[in-house]
Amino acid sequence: MKLFKIFTTFLFTALVGSLFASVLDVSSISATAVLLALGAIPFGIQGVLMFNFANLLWVDGTENMGGVQVIGYYSPVADIDNFPLLPKNPETPEDEVTLESVTGFTFIDGKFFFKIYSTRETSEVVDENQGEIDGQSFVHKATIFYPGTSTEALAFAKQVNNSNMVFIFLEANGTRRVIGSKAFPARCKPAFTTGKATADRKGMTMEISSYGYTPAPKYTGVIRLDGEAIS
Repeated sequence: MKLFKIFTTFLFTALVGSLFASVLDVSSISATAVLLALGAIPFGIQGVLMFNFANLLWVDGTENMGGVQVIGYYSPVADIDNFPLLPKNPETPEDEVTLESVTGFTFIDGKFFFKIYSTRETSEVVDENQGEIDGQSFVHKATIFYPGTSTEALAFAKQVNNSNMVFIFLEANGTRRVIGSKAFPARCKPAFTTGKATADRKGMTMEISSYGYTPAPKYTGVIRLDGEAIS
């Protein structure tokens, strides 16, 4: 597939260069060099403008349950030794939005991801578009609710309040979505309520956000925990 893209890129470049050569009355090599220098012809070998558009169809009967699973994962950025990145030269739609997982997230000695619980049907991941035309990107957001006002929850809120973080949340179907990166760490705003009535919800709401060129990317690599690793 990659060799085919390289071949078609050179063929396109040569054809355009020949066309302009006939108009400018110069050699095709000279015309092509000028056009490349001016950026009129994308140099595809470097991955520029190699879009991976695909049909957006819907298969009848596809499972599409909303919400996120009750267990997610988090880590301070300071504990992470290596951050997986999006491929520099994606060849498929999957590559466009999936972090490289060969190495995945690795940690400094003695560090790992922690689990975080959220009450069922209180949590979500949202990707919002931001920016002006020709300069658009995405805001990655998550809102989760942790029940209660335990000492551990209060201490978590203190620690996360001004820390750079990475969160991984699982969609209902198991797809892992990452919020936070080395370039744009996730920030978390925790807020507590005791509720007013005895039937009110009591606990901590967390508003989490980060930024990226894609919606919150997918991750298929290992999630390293204390004493175990989830593949």
